[in-house]
Amino acid sequence: MELQIKEILSRETYPLRHPYLREGQPLESCVLEKDEDPQTLHLGAFFNSKLIGIISAMPNPCPDFTKHRSFQLRAMAVHPEYRGMKVASQLIQAVLNQVKEKSTVKTVWLNSRVLANPLYLKNGFEPIGIPFEIKPIGLHQRFIKQLHHEI
Repeated sequence: MELQIKEILSRETYPLRHPYLREGQPLESCVLEKDEDPQTLHLGAFFNSKLIGIISAMPNPCPDFTKHRSFQLRAMAVHPEYRGMKVASQLIQAVLNQVKEKSTVKTVWLNSRVLANPLYLKNGFEPIGIPFEIKPIGLHQRFIKQLHHEI
């Protein structure tokens, strides 16, 4: 599948954020702190001009590594018709590449729904600690990945 991955605006993520990450909640729940931070990246995956996947990366310290400047991956979603086609992995790799290009951040972290844990393990993230509840969303696992910048 030939995807086009490009930067989008935070509000352009809502058509996927709302039904797949904030189902049953008001549309305002799609707005994330730091969505509009100038360093925040929002990427969209497009197939035949249709938005089928999203991911956001924002400057945010990891609670487990507060001395490190880091980015947090948030709000990744792939339309159900396109799941299992490596869209999520392509979004992860694209956002990691952009974070490396645009900053000197060495640490990227996220809180994953436990059902998505295999995805992050396959993409080189390491789990930190034990699963924990984020209400009203569900059980999550924190992951971290160290970025290596070429000299």
